[in-house]
Amino acid sequence: MNANRDGRFRIAYGTYGMPEEDIRAAIPRLSEIGYEGLEICVGEAYPTAPQKLSKEKRSGLRTMVSDLELEIPSLMLLSRVLTHDLQEYQQQLEAFRAAAELANDLAVGNRIPVLTTTLGGGTMTWEKDREALADRIAEVGEIIAEAGTRFAVEPHVGSILENPHHAVWLIRRINSPAVRLNFDISHFAVAGYPLEDTVARLAPLAIHTHVKDGRMATGRVEWLLPGEGDFDYTAYFREMAKADWRGCITVEISGMIFSKPNYDPWRAAEFSWKTLSAARKEARI
Repeated sequence: MNANRDGRFRIAYGTYGMPEEDIRAAIPRLSEIGYEGLEICVGEAYPTAPQKLSKEKRSGLRTMVSDLELEIPSLMLLSRVLTHDLQEYQQQLEAFRAAAELANDLAVGNRIPVLTTTLGGGTMTWEKDREALADRIAEVGEIIAEAGTRFAVEPHVGSILENPHHAVWLIRRINSPAVRLNFDISHFAVAGYPLEDTVARLAPLAIHTHVKDGRMATGRVEWLLPGEGDFDYTAYFREMAKADWRGCITVEISGMIFSKPNYDPWRAAEFSWKTLSAARKEARI
């Protein structure tokens, strides 16, 4: 058993970067690498989509996670919450309900995974549509809360929700414990926001995290594995400790990476673990 499993920050891995892996084989292998948590992607095309997991399979996964002393902090959806197509939006809500049911079925003890997603593309603008944005996110949050879990909405570079000020406004405007942030520091790092100030403002509003590296190249973001760029994870861990964060720090592998023909999901998982576990040790967290 990993020596840091009971530590303040548990390092988790997201299966978004493993779209073709058998989850039953992946879980023990990720545990062997060292990971202490697992974010399960429940997108429709994934083998872990709710409609593809019977009650028996759900029970088996929950037992495996419990026996390995892992945590499932989150289920990741691939949704378009801001769609203007009302029929599509209703389908999105049904997907959230199904994911929330799965979250309850996978809960170990009283730790029910939260649901997280980005907002998807859309034509909304902040100045004109922020109230409508808040109303929609609040509605999603209410539906998820009725099913017994919470919604972690992710700010994303280049989206309507792309800077710390907007993220703070949204959470305060909704003012519900059911809706908090999925705090992915990479979206703020590539935009040049200072680490210390960003963590201090957003970590207290978060219930989940993602980490990865990234850089701007000719005006566009290029996402990287943790440790392939110049992001300072030791400083990040220290700032998260100052903000009293006590949840998982979860690796997210971008589709920009796993869609490449030479992508190796296990090389990515091992490389990311080495980066984060070394930074955690150096930060003495």
